[in-house]
Amino acid sequence: MASKRNAALEALGAVAPKAAPAAMPTPAAEGAEIVTLKPAKPGKAVSKVMIYMPPKVARKFKEIAFTEDRKANDVYLEALDLYLTQQGHGGIKGRGIA
Repeated sequence: MASKRNAALEALGAVAPKAAPAAMPTPAAEGAEIVTLKPAKPGKAVSKVMIYMPPKVARKFKEIAFTEDRKANDVYLEALDLYLTQQGHGGIKGRGIA
């Protein structure tokens, strides 16, 4: 059984490749349109934060989000908004926080 040789490994080992692979037809050659994808840009300026919580609490947040047909992140933000309001900071959108 003949083993395939990796062209990248051969280049690293300074070993000349045995033969160049045959050129594959490109979509443009067949008349197809070439589409380039750009990475998605974030819509808002946000900061990622990781929180650790007991498993039962995390499950409760997910359960609340599911029953209200929302994302868990929305429930976290609502809880954070309530906390900031209670502490006198005006919530997430109050007093220049958001």
